[in-house]
Amino acid sequence: MANPQKENGSTDIAHEIMEALMRIRIPGEARQIIDTVFRQTYGWHKKEDRIALSQFCGFTLMKKPTVIRAIKKAHAM
Repeated sequence: MANPQKENGSTDIAHEIMEALMRIRIPGEARQIIDTVFRQTYGWHKKEDRIALSQFCGFTLMKKPTVIRAIKKAHAM
């Protein structure tokens, strides 16, 4: 990622969502889950998607039990 450019792909997130996220502290692993959800939905111009645990593991490089805990934490937030 030496020279990332928006022209090479981007994920548009609504200002309202970004402003809400700026108001809360999100622990690292939960943030990775949220970022994965944004990438797999808004990044592909979708409002929702079914994201497999294996995809979360692949994108975040976390092990399955850690992903499950992080999803629960993100969901609770």
